Amino acid sequence: QFQGMQHQYAQIATELHGAELMVYNAARMKEQGLPFVKEASMAKLYASQVAEKAASKSIEWLGGIGFTRDLLAEKFFRDCKVGSIYEGTSNMQLSTIAKIMQSETSSSGYKK
Repeated sequence: QFQGMQHQYAQIATELHGAELMVYNAARMKEQGLPFVKEASMAKLYASQVAEKAASKSIEWLGGIGFTRDLLAEKFFRDCKVGSIYEGTSNMQLSTIAKIMQSETSSSGYKK
């Protein structure tokens, strides 16, 4: 029953779990004294994207009432949108990731 909806729920749950694991991995690396900035930036970028997608999907699943203030879905969506802008935009996270990847590549002796 409602297999299409079940698949959508499962997809969002999988992405949320993936984001959670990325956060835990970055925290583990920091605790172990390893370089973690790239992983933390990746986790923040991905988690903000997944949160925004999950909030958007929940509004979609609720239909017209999802946009009202009667439910928390519209607040979560607004909060997710602000979260992707406020503490380091997604573009800043991408720049950080790219710079670190570039330095890792150049320091490993890889030549174009």
